[in-house]
Amino acid sequence: MTKFVQLLIIGIATGSIYGLIALGFTVVYKATKVFNFAQGDLMMLGAYFAVLFTVTWNWNPWIAIPATILMAIPVGWLFQLVFVRPLIGQPFLPVTMATIGGSLVIVSIIPYFWGVTERAYPTQFPQHVYDWWGVRVSSLDLITIGVSAACVLAFGIFFKFTRIGLQMRAAAVHNEAAILSGVNVYRVSLTAWGIGTILAFIGGVILANQQGNVTLSFTALGLLAFPAVVIGGLESVPGAVVGGIIVGVLEAMISGYYDPIAAISLVYVALLVMLVIRPYGLFGQREIQRV
Repeated sequence: MTKFVQLLIIGIATGSIYGLIALGFTVVYKATKVFNFAQGDLMMLGAYFAVLFTVTWNWNPWIAIPATILMAIPVGWLFQLVFVRPLIGQPFLPVTMATIGGSLVIVSIIPYFWGVTERAYPTQFPQHVYDWWGVRVSSLDLITIGVSAACVLAFGIFFKFTRIGLQMRAAAVHNEAAILSGVNVYRVSLTAWGIGTILAFIGGVILANQQGNVTLSFTALGLLAFPAVVIGGLESVPGAVVGGIIVGVLEAMISGYYDPIAAISLVYVALLVMLVIRPYGLFGQREIQRV
């Protein structure tokens, strides 16, 4: 039982990072209907910016981490302007392929500035281990869960009570009707990309602190946000977070009880099962089309 609880906590902490990345993915999709395959690469880029500010430039962590998160805004806007905006009005597939091209550009740029070798990143958060009835809980795991919960709460408040948040909801429900109602969908799109990239960068900073280093392999971890999105529901904000936690817990349990190498493969098996039995996800809405 102790091992199960231990793995459960680890899985929730890891899943919280996946949930943040998936939430950013969902925000962009809800507002713009763009399937952003570069979300995991943006997360990795955020981790490398943390290395730049904290290690290379030796900034104080209280300045370096906020600066990293703020860098997400121009990065997200630039990505939208270069890879997405020129294809506005085009079918789904060309825009999706453009985001894949953007992800390849990010992966190609990072070695030019940071090299291909692993970069050390000294953990900026408190490192304590608490022993509760035989279950060892890391302070990093608690911080990860807390930060993820705070981000979800902040986004929920923004989405529901601010003017631009209401406009994003309107654009998500019916883009053409929102335009006719006077909603500036271009501003909505930039806001969505900014928020989505901020969430990816936060996930990258947390992952760098947990791992103690930053490598190009982070992009593979970011890809686990896609099963999280599909399992939770493509357009569901709470579904993205729940899907991330499910993926994290599933990965931790398989690694702990069976084989760490097989964990990621079996996560994608779970994704395929979900696509067969409930393709719109746990919290997604079934779409009914009449012909």
